[in-house]
Amino acid sequence: MKRIFIYMMMAIGAAAAVSCAEEVDKNVEWPEWASRPILTDLSVSATDGSKAIVAGETVRFTAKVKDEFNELSKYTLQVKYADNVVFSMEEPVSGSEAELDVEFVMPFAAYLSDGEFYPEISLSVTNVVNGSATLRVSKENNVALSRPSIPEKLYIVDNAGVVVELIKDNQSFIYRTAEGSDLSKIGTSFHIAAKVNGKSPDYSDFVWGESDGKISVLSESGTAIKTPDSSGKGFKYLGFDIYSFKIDKLVNHVVTFDRNNEASQDQGGITYLAKERVKLIKDCEIVFEGFGDLKSMLQPDRFEILSEKSAKFLGHTATWSIYYDTADNWLIVNYADFHAPDQIWVTGAKACFPLGNNESTSELKYLAGDGKHRVATLSTIKDDNGNERILVYLKDGFVIQLFTRVKWAAEVALNSLTQDFGVIVDGKFINPGQSFTPGVYELVLTETKADDADGIGAVMDVSLIPYELK
Repeated sequence: MKRIFIYMMMAIGAAAAVSCAEEVDKNVEWPEWASRPILTDLSVSATDGSKAIVAGETVRFTAKVKDEFNELSKYTLQVKYADNVVFSMEEPVSGSEAELDVEFVMPFAAYLSDGEFYPEISLSVTNVVNGSATLRVSKENNVALSRPSIPEKLYIVDNAGVVVELIKDNQSFIYRTAEGSDLSKIGTSFHIAAKVNGKSPDYSDFVWGESDGKISVLSESGTAIKTPDSSGKGFKYLGFDIYSFKIDKLVNHVVTFDRNNEASQDQGGITYLAKERVKLIKDCEIVFEGFGDLKSMLQPDRFEILSEKSAKFLGHTATWSIYYDTADNWLIVNYADFHAPDQIWVTGAKACFPLGNNESTSELKYLAGDGKHRVATLSTIKDDNGNERILVYLKDGFVIQLFTRVKWAAEVALNSLTQDFGVIVDGKFINPGQSFTPGVYELVLTETKADDADGIGAVMDVSLIPYELK
């Protein structure tokens, strides 16, 4: 009986299919099949076929691409070092099949690791109906990349013809001017060069300048690097980091914070030593007299330790107030003025300074004391790209809110770029995301809409990034 029933159902289905077929409008224009390109045989090698190269050499990239249903449109070839895009090219491609064969220079660029390193090389292909596919070159089909050798000295060559030597520091990637170097005559811009020809950079070897707004190796004369601002103080030293391709500097401006001479203040049951309304210049030196281990008291996003008694201030130039929490051994650096333009203040609950932990009791106090309570609010610092940053320790159930003024009406509207760690509630509160665990995080803020003259209406993208204290 079962077999008969199945046969009957098949017969009914066949009849229905014939009936439906008779009703099909054969003049209907069916949409293109939403296909994706197929990428195969991705490979990178030196032009002589070898699989180990030095940055700066030319490589050959090959791949096969096809799409059985739609024409191909374009491809993008991209190279990354340590999550930083160092090379990208986009070209059209047509037809349903193509064999790509591209030669390009594997760049000597920032964030190239020491020793052998496999760059992240990926191919993305798009068809005419915007179907796309991306594939990375596998390790066995990639090239092993090494840094080029760099001499013991580099040179600053400025736009006025001043040449100053940079000597390799005991740190593996840092070159700095020697102690006592005369930097008072450095011009408004300069190149970094491995060799000089008279008073000009020699382009037969490595020369660094600016390309697309970033410090890069130049193959020929190009844009010079703008001399950093020292607020008229000049520099104790200038240097260059050949890993990050960033200028290293110490401004010739010293602020002393003396434990025995600073005023004592009591606030909220906590005793602070205070140095209020002091001008701090980005990359100036702060000397700490009468303190112990600086690492245990200084936030790493605001200070780089130089010696047992001094540190470089990494925040932006502004008028700040410095407070030392004698009980918890924290140094707090906040804006001296609460209601000035161009500031971001952070407050909330179940959060504290990054040097704290899950047992810390000195938490941010949401909207407490009009910002005058030292642990109620924290101020962010600006980086070289204009973003606002701050490190903070976050506990389970934390809440963070941002303001442009400490008057609690100037709220910042937020959009999260890292929702796994921090989600936005009611458009203005950062709450834990599904992957959040207690610990230190860096809060990075990018303005997408500026506030008005009263500090109202700011909108920012928010990234909450896990941070490991070292």
